Amino acid sequence: MMTSTGGFQSFYPSNGNRSNPNGYNSGTGNYGNNQHNTFHRSNTYMPPNPYQNPPYYPQQQYSPPALQQTNTYIPPPPPKMNPQPLPPPMGYSPNPYPPQQNPYPPQQNPYLPQQNNTFHRSNTYMPLSPYQNPPQLYQNLQVPYQNSPYQNPQIGQPYIAPYRSNTYRPPRPTGIPQMGPMPNLPPSNFNPEQDCQILRNAVHGLGTDEKAIINIIVSRNAAQRAEIRNCYKSCYGKDLIKRLKEDTSGNFKEVIAGMFMTPSEYDAMCLYKAMKGLGTDEGVLIEIIGTRTNEELREIKDVFEREYKGTLEKWVKGDTSGNFKNLLVALLQGDRSMNPNPDPNICQSDAQALYNAGEGRWGTDEPTFIKIFSKRSAAEIAMINDFYIKLRGKGLLRAIDKEFSGNIKKLLQTVVGGLLDRPGYFATRIRESVKGLGTNDSKLVRVIVSRSEKDLGLIKQAYQRIYGRDMLHDVRDDTSGYYRDILTGIISRV
Repeated sequence: MMTSTGGFQSFYPSNGNRSNPNGYNSGTGNYGNNQHNTFHRSNTYMPPNPYQNPPYYPQQQYSPPALQQTNTYIPPPPPKMNPQPLPPPMGYSPNPYPPQQNPYPPQQNPYLPQQNNTFHRSNTYMPLSPYQNPPQLYQNLQVPYQNSPYQNPQIGQPYIAPYRSNTYRPPRPTGIPQMGPMPNLPPSNFNPEQDCQILRNAVHGLGTDEKAIINIIVSRNAAQRAEIRNCYKSCYGKDLIKRLKEDTSGNFKEVIAGMFMTPSEYDAMCLYKAMKGLGTDEGVLIEIIGTRTNEELREIKDVFEREYKGTLEKWVKGDTSGNFKNLLVALLQGDRSMNPNPDPNICQSDAQALYNAGEGRWGTDEPTFIKIFSKRSAAEIAMINDFYIKLRGKGLLRAIDKEFSGNIKKLLQTVVGGLLDRPGYFATRIRESVKGLGTNDSKLVRVIVSRSEKDLGLIKQAYQRIYGRDMLHDVRDDTSGYYRDILTGIISRV
């Protein structure tokens, strides 16, 4: 039995009564006349009697006071310690492979043009950065046209590359072959026989050395590549283009084959592929026939007739129809005027005739448009466009967009756009090839290869001006492998 003092109370009687045979009183029975046999409330809790005076109120539930901050133990913060490096494990060597001297020191490539502030690709192939080239003067621009939708650069002004140090440039993805060291070229001037030997070693035996092929192509101009091709056939009795096609594939094969062809051979081949078999790729006809000069069209027709058995005009007539065919045939005649000083009276009369044949009547008089756009020079078309703007408040491109549709509309816009701003037109073609999902590789290859020896530098400048983007960067992002390496190499060298 618990007492109020917290201990056990003994019930042995004080007079030494041993009436309990067990020698003690459990407090539950009545053994003798002992006063301690009664039940004491002091030893057991019982609720208070509400009728007792003074009344005992029920006890409130005990709630301990909240701990105070002063009475709560808070351990002190641990002392600040400087982190110490972990000791190296046993047997660890900080550098088991010490650096060794490069056994292959860089060698100077005598075939690359030596310019100030340019990156020398004598040891490792890497496309020249377009942001490190020195300013260049573009004197061979087309006829300046104030109202051109592409805004031609000023003649004689240096081209200053945009500052792109703060522009994000994604890293080169892994898993793509990197360009290795160039083959050891002889320390002399251009030697076609030595280049032929390098190309033969690149395709001879098992495997193909694509790096050596790329290095030869990007470091030679069109005339030198033509000489290499002739030398290869005289030395080894095989056509170089056919030999390269046997050991390459895909878009990479198309690029290297086109770079060893002359411009007229490449254009004729593209036109033949566009028309042979079932169906016709009208976009190729529009791009090539609508933008080439009189002299270029004559060379293309000669090569086509010699290589593919039949005149180009006959092939075009058999694969096209309507006004689209009529305009293509008119352009193939190569009768465009080359007058650099147009007559304002004639140009104003042509502008009025175009309005009367299109927007100034019901329907459209297509022969008038075909006659003017296949005969007038670039300077005359520019002045006609100026008079048309004064007459209608808009240029010829918008008038064509309103009056025509289909392939004839695309061909007319190509002719006018190519005459007003040819670099701007081809810049839009490259942009159409790389923007959005996927890449139009055939169009991209055709534009870069065909313009590589003509105005690819101006096209790159027009691309930056129109879209505010770097053409080399966009082409690199949409291609891969050796196909990307050769395209970026061609773009970087201009």
